[in-house]
Amino acid sequence: MKMRPFSTTVVGRRLVTDSIVEVSVARPPTFAFTAGQYMQVGLDQVTDRDFRGNSRVFSISSSPNDTETLTFAFRRSGSSFKQTMSHIEPGATVHLAGPYGHVTLTHLSRRPRVMFASGVGITPHVSMLRFATEEALSLPITVLYVVSARDRGAYLPEIEACARAHPTIDITVTTRMPSDNELNRARTRYANALWYLSGSPRHVTDATVALHRVGVRDDDLITEEFLGY
Repeated sequence: MKMRPFSTTVVGRRLVTDSIVEVSVARPPTFAFTAGQYMQVGLDQVTDRDFRGNSRVFSISSSPNDTETLTFAFRRSGSSFKQTMSHIEPGATVHLAGPYGHVTLTHLSRRPRVMFASGVGITPHVSMLRFATEEALSLPITVLYVVSARDRGAYLPEIEACARAHPTIDITVTTRMPSDNELNRARTRYANALWYLSGSPRHVTDATVALHRVGVRDDDLITEEFLGY
């Protein structure tokens, strides 16, 4: 593994749901990022051979305003990398590269955002929601979060608290794909919105097809697929 621009240590690990693990690492002083970006996380070694190698890409779920820690979350799987990361202890060394990505939210953002996510795909939106709430951004943000069950939705208490605290944030949590009528209401409410889609490839594809049906243009769609490995 050649990736070592930043080396840091794990400061915490917790279960966000029964299948999603969050890891927190000490934020290097020179690691600057924008809400919504992602990074590559590498380990010196994993418990067993992993055909994808000793690193993965993860969305950053913490706010850029958090100068102490960087957090990321992932769904547990059988890969050696994720098995190792799921049991990593505070003090362990990890290596970071990045940040990467243009799906972001800043003080310069002007167009309304509709954030459509499924499962662990909510993580980049959590960073943006935290930042928007902390900075009291004025642009409207609508979150459509599809979960298999409410108790399996990552960060649900926090993102719902963001909506209660900030009048321009609206969150809908559903256990099914929104209907065309529901999507059309969101589209007509903010006709010039940018749509951020993230989640499993199947959910992103299904959402893209549905949004095309209600008239959302490709130019207004930005997608990020979370692969299971």
